[in-house]
Amino acid sequence: MNIFENHKIKNSLQIKSSCKFYVEINNKNEFNDLHVFISNKKLPVFILGEGTNIVPPEYYDGIIIKPLFNNIKYLNETNIVSVGASINWHFLVKEMVSKNIYGFENLSLIPGTVGAAPIQNIGAYGQEVSNLINKVDCFNYETGKFVTLTKEQCNFSYRDSSLKKGNLIIFNIDFKTDSINRLNLDYKSIQTYLYQNKIDSNSLNLDSVSDIVCKIRNSILPNPDEVPNAGSFFKNPIIDKNKINTDHFSLDRLIIWDIDSVYVKVGAARLIQLIKNDLINDNNIKIYDKHALVLITNSETSQTNILEYANQIKSKVFEVFNIPLEIEPTIIPN
Repeated sequence: MNIFENHKIKNSLQIKSSCKFYVEINNKNEFNDLHVFISNKKLPVFILGEGTNIVPPEYYDGIIIKPLFNNIKYLNETNIVSVGASINWHFLVKEMVSKNIYGFENLSLIPGTVGAAPIQNIGAYGQEVSNLINKVDCFNYETGKFVTLTKEQCNFSYRDSSLKKGNLIIFNIDFKTDSINRLNLDYKSIQTYLYQNKIDSNSLNLDSVSDIVCKIRNSILPNPDEVPNAGSFFKNPIIDKNKINTDHFSLDRLIIWDIDSVYVKVGAARLIQLIKNDLINDNNIKIYDKHALVLITNSETSQTNILEYANQIKSKVFEVFNIPLEIEPTIIPN
């Protein structure tokens, strides 16, 4: 276990941020020492992956935990691959594609670590990580006990899980490797790409689908290593269709997916596109021109600055559409 004081908090928004204590955990045997350290310090705790989905404060008067578990182990007799929480997510996707394991390819190029993936149930292009998970191995830093959660116990839902709450450090995830050997090509963006590029779906394999997803993502989403951002900043809201305000824009101007006879999921990017000209400009933050769900910075911003701009968007969307937006990245309290 390595402990650093007044350490920088790496984040893809490039907010200048640091913490009182930064603790690296390299193996399971160090968790007991971590439990004692946390108990003695009596400070708030936050678990950090690659920092691609967080909005940190200028200074976090607490303990940042950085797990360093980089194992990949195949348990072929049970159709499981056991993966350390610190493995880069896209690295795992490429590994699964190379092993001809189905189900991961549509989740290509999503930033972050394997350990972060189940917390908000990452999803893209018709797939969610919850469909691939068998169990999640954790350590409860308050009780000092190890906990294993089944997929059902994680209570997965749209961009959410019970892992967001509680005091658990994820250090390993078991993924299923026996998904049905069928390519998932139903998502509209993939269908459009195939049509525009005259690609026969029968010619595709896992590698080519992963490549297509990467090309689609790169065409609309900025690389956080080049343009500071935290990915999609708002969730697509789920709302009673009858409560949408159509005084300013008719329903056919929106992007809507039916859920049942009452509730629909509404494309938040379209909502933001329709109101963005009414927003007050900010010198440090703006809406990405290729995808309105993404807020980009000039690396001179702060948590307060970003949240003020995000709240301006939320207020305007609610005023115009009567639709509440929810911020997707984790906001680390100061």
